Amino acid sequence: NNIKYIAVPFKNDIIYPRIRTGFATHQKHLITRNEMPWLIKGQDEAADNLLFIHVPRCGGTSLSHHFSVEQKAAEECNLWHKSGMKYFFRRYKLLESANFPFWTRENLIALIMLITSITLRAINEEEYSMIAKVLFAVSMILSFCSTILATAPVVGRVTPVRRCYLWFVHFALFRWMESIPWLTGSNQHGYMMHLTSQKLLAYGYVTPEEMDNVCSMAIVRNPYSRMVSVYMYNRFGEFESFSSFVERWYKLSRHYRERREMEEYYTPCHLIPQFEFTHFQGKQLVQSVVKQEELKLLKTKDEAQKAIAAGSSVADLPGPVRNALLGMPHNNARSTKKKWWDYYDQETLNITYEMYKKDFQIFEYSPKLDKRPDLKSARPTKLDTSVQSMRRNSTTGRLSSMMNASVTGASVATITSSAEFRKFIEEELDVPEEKKEMNKKDD
Repeated sequence: NNIKYIAVPFKNDIIYPRIRTGFATHQKHLITRNEMPWLIKGQDEAADNLLFIHVPRCGGTSLSHHFSVEQKAAEECNLWHKSGMKYFFRRYKLLESANFPFWTRENLIALIMLITSITLRAINEEEYSMIAKVLFAVSMILSFCSTILATAPVVGRVTPVRRCYLWFVHFALFRWMESIPWLTGSNQHGYMMHLTSQKLLAYGYVTPEEMDNVCSMAIVRNPYSRMVSVYMYNRFGEFESFSSFVERWYKLSRHYRERREMEEYYTPCHLIPQFEFTHFQGKQLVQSVVKQEELKLLKTKDEAQKAIAAGSSVADLPGPVRNALLGMPHNNARSTKKKWWDYYDQETLNITYEMYKKDFQIFEYSPKLDKRPDLKSARPTKLDTSVQSMRRNSTTGRLSSMMNASVTGASVATITSSAEFRKFIEEELDVPEEKKEMNKKDD
């Protein structure tokens, strides 16, 4: 019920989704625009530009750092958004190293305010009493928000806090930490660099024509390994066990399991299965889907030949994708006390497989942990016939092939000209009359 399909007058009359958000339908960016989450952009040939679909906890942050997306996003912003982007990336880097960071600039400021407050109270002058109380209260709030509230575990796992966060950064801070041109930062849709390919289309950040013509890529990984990475990033401290986390994570996925709800307002991006970032309606939207485990095959010519012979996900990659992956570092990995497969018992193995069953099937990962012969294969099931066409790097998976897709039980509007498209959008958005006249001139 959350998805509506519109046939638009772009290449091949492609059908693409428009998703209604938890707040309201995001209409502002529905019209064509040249703004995407680029690693490379501005090239004359469309195929030389590189669009990166960043699946959370799959190593993509290293790639974004390597291409200096942070600096590029800040350069193209006004002073307000530039300060917001710098703060966002500083916090983002900080949360990669600690779930509840204590040694922060915010806490240093809070400490200075607290010392000032205590000093003013020690003076025992009536005129300083109110100032001391205000400084004390602000220092406590600042420290609590920085260390506890505005952290990945709380924002990601406590739904009321996440919803307040989405509203606060988008409306109260006037989209302070948002960079539309580079599609990074944060707004009412959540963490923009972690939008799925279908959300990029739905919000109008990427047009179907652009998705079809540029080089696009995503990195995926073994769902078992990814779950441990998600646990390390989102756990409530070292005292929360992996088994407790997996059980709570499963409960948190209720909205997705019941009605496939993927809006950040209901489902955190770290919880969404990987195939949802790369596929839509049984079709692969992303041109190159690469397994993290196979990146090492790009390092030498001998390994590259082995990859081609074995039909690896890194075989025959487009030039921009191959070049990007060759220079990719991996410097944001969390240190763990044991190997990721040692975190599992039979119950957590079964729950993880249940949550991400399609990831195993589509990206061809084994449900059995070879490193743990003491554990049985996690409830292996027969491959769905619908999954067969969703295998990675499917030649029929590009967006242009969706023009013949059947849409059952959905609201469809067929539009054959730009004028009709403009009229349709105006009706959807309830555009004022004076704006309509301006749009007619633009036709």
